[in-house]
Amino acid sequence: MHKELHLLGLLHSGPRTGYQLHRITKAHGELYADLKKGNVYYLLDRMAKSGELDMAVEAGAPGPRRERLVYTITEKGRQRFHALLREVLRTYEVPHTGVEVGMVFLPYLDVTEVTQLLTERRSAVLERRAAIEGDMPSSESSEPSDHGPVNLAQDYLLCLIDAELSWIERTIERLQPRNEGAS
Repeated sequence: MHKELHLLGLLHSGPRTGYQLHRITKAHGELYADLKKGNVYYLLDRMAKSGELDMAVEAGAPGPRRERLVYTITEKGRQRFHALLREVLRTYEVPHTGVEVGMVFLPYLDVTEVTQLLTERRSAVLERRAAIEGDMPSSESSEPSDHGPVNLAQDYLLCLIDAELSWIERTIERLQPRNEGAS
């Protein structure tokens, strides 16, 4: 649902090729890391077939076909965009990463190994957090920022990551052996 929302939102501002949409998505770095090139073309084709997009062939492109497909949002696509945007903002779904299932089966591993694995997870999460922070426009810029909504999206991701880091820290602490006799 959010991938369609992303593409329809980009097309809301004007016609684009699949390649242009992929480049814009890629330029947003970690914000749209799960929207791969194959997904872009698959979704564009599906939305064109459903009438949410018009597709035109434009000659003169480099490559063996010497043409490119240009996508334009239709009125049906605008309606779908607004419906998806409202749905995403009003509803909540718990993100499932698989770690919640893994926690159920912790007794099958040694606690030392679990602690090491969670420490590795923490490192991976910290790397992802740094990548998102690196993608954020500098607040020290002298130019007025039109990245407000992008900053809100990145802040949302950072809050989710911070919650993950907090959970990892609590879990590692809970797994540590209790030294009840220590001073």
